[in-house]
Amino acid sequence: MKTDSFFNRFLSEFPQAFFIIIGEDEQKAKNYSFTSLEVKEQAFRFDGVFLPETSTDHLYFVEVQFRNDPELYSKLFAEIYLYLRQYKPLNDWRAVAIFPGEAFDPGVHPHSREFFESGRLQRVYLNKLPEKYLEKFPLSLLQVITKSEQELPAVVEKIVKQLPNELTDQNVQNKIIDLLVNLLMNRLPSLSREEIEKMIEPMLSDIKKSRAYQEIAQEVALEVTKKVTQDVTQQVTQKVTQQVTQQVTQKVTQQVAYESKRAIALSMLKKKMSLALISKLTGLSQKEVLEIGKSLRKPAKSRNHKASKKF
Repeated sequence: MKTDSFFNRFLSEFPQAFFIIIGEDEQKAKNYSFTSLEVKEQAFRFDGVFLPETSTDHLYFVEVQFRNDPELYSKLFAEIYLYLRQYKPLNDWRAVAIFPGEAFDPGVHPHSREFFESGRLQRVYLNKLPEKYLEKFPLSLLQVITKSEQELPAVVEKIVKQLPNELTDQNVQNKIIDLLVNLLMNRLPSLSREEIEKMIEPMLSDIKKSRAYQEIAQEVALEVTKKVTQDVTQQVTQKVTQQVTQQVTQKVTQQVAYESKRAIALSMLKKKMSLALISKLTGLSQKEVLEIGKSLRKPAKSRNHKASKKF
């Protein structure tokens, strides 16, 4: 995957990231749609264009450059003016050139210095972005580009750990993981896709286990709380004192916690999860988990017994 194609997907998924790196309010992304446009006469194509929904916001032309090209700016401004001639937008415009570092920037040419001096053009060097930007998702993805190969494992692990908190939708998480894998293939061309997926699988497995636990916990929490509360309050008379009420509340809390663990363990057993993992996630001993597992077999025996008596 070429780096500019990564940025096309990246800015499509996270348009707010663009406004962060150019020093604007990320909320402005809500007023824009991101696209790739072709200028017909010369078949020029922009890496990306942020089209504003109002006439007062700037039109942004985005150029991503990860190779040395001394004609970069002459081509960029030619494309921009062909676009302005063809589409005749009412909005004022700005251009943003994104480089991995200053070494890829061809520098100011006398023919275009007015664009630099006026602020029409903004240059962004990814390796010069403030570290506080790159620590947070989604800009943390850019560290796969800026960091050395030796630092990549730690960077990828950090990104993967951020996913459950930042993206609750499983399908969106899968898209970002695919984007991450493709970006790693670009950084590590000697490795196959299978090798890269195998490399990050241990990081993903921890998230999957955590997600499975959370999903099961949410499913049983309400049901268990309701049942335990009913069972305990039945033991209390109509005229309870404040002290008794506190004792009941404490007992309910303790019983809910215990019954929740048992219900979660039972659900995990149904999903064929390992005994050791269930014990680790619930805090129950493996012996307790085994006892809970016996209940999965009891109903079947009961049904067989009734069937035999009928005949």
